[in-house]
Amino acid sequence: MGDLVVHETTSCFAFARFGQEWRLCLVEHPRLGRGLVPGGPTEDGEGALTAAVREVLGKTGLRVRLLPPRLPEWYPHPAASSVWNVVSMPAAADSCCVRRHLHRDHIVVGVVDRPFVVHGAPEGTVHWVERSALDRFNLPEDTRVLASELFGLIDDRVALQPRPARDEDLAAELLRRQEEDQTVRLVPAAERTPEFMERWRAVDEANTAWLSELIAAHGWPGEALVGRRAAGAAWLLAQHADHRPDFQRECLELLAAAVTAGDAEPQHSALLEDRVLVAQGKRQVFGTQLVQGPDGTLAPHPVRHPDDVEALRAAWGFDPLETYIGQVSSSIR
Repeated sequence: MGDLVVHETTSCFAFARFGQEWRLCLVEHPRLGRGLVPGGPTEDGEGALTAAVREVLGKTGLRVRLLPPRLPEWYPHPAASSVWNVVSMPAAADSCCVRRHLHRDHIVVGVVDRPFVVHGAPEGTVHWVERSALDRFNLPEDTRVLASELFGLIDDRVALQPRPARDEDLAAELLRRQEEDQTVRLVPAAERTPEFMERWRAVDEANTAWLSELIAAHGWPGEALVGRRAAGAAWLLAQHADHRPDFQRECLELLAAAVTAGDAEPQHSALLEDRVLVAQGKRQVFGTQLVQGPDGTLAPHPVRHPDDVEALRAAWGFDPLETYIGQVSSSIR
């Protein structure tokens, strides 16, 4: 290559589940006027993987979890790197180099378990694009082709490896505790004496302590381990762990990762996301947390993006807000 200048760069194809569908994270490049996956040059002494995580955070404000390429099932050794490929790309003069040069680009693939939680201000406009919209988005052709290919691979790459053996005893205990949780909550308000409220508190504290021990021993109890109904019971216990907000936030991180892996119900993660945000005094995403006004009517706690909330609710399979509020109002009369 003679005196050709070579810059080490990284490009991250970051995916997130939006309800039951995958979307790809793209950022608008201010100079090129088109969408790109987050990426950029590596810094001195920095590896490609560290650079990828840093670039995604800086460009989008999101935290990405990198996925290693899948080796054959029979291969006895774990992957040592999350780089999927390294390619050489000619580059025009830019802010890093005043003449044409070469990018040695490390391509990585990752997932964002909580795409609505932003850590810092993004550098540009962020778009979450579904597969069907790739052809309508202004993208470099190589990005479009590779993104389309990766949409077809992502389900397999995030699936649990290996899948745990089903634990029927654990499933039965989760369902038993769910029944106890619901029994105290279905008692009419007029019958909730101080003694009863103490029993309610004791049920929640016991369930939370038990769930904490379970997670420490097994990780999040997803559908592969305990089945769909019992996995829903685990979410319910976490949803009602308000007296331990740090643990509840830990549950949300684990549940969101389980959703990414296809091992938990996306609605459960959305419901817990809203509950945690409201508990932190922040605006919720899906409008699932309601507050009762002085006249007894229910309304959502403030929502982050009111113009988008109905579309988000539809993507996650929730009823429209008006319908949802009506259903909750009827259930508490």
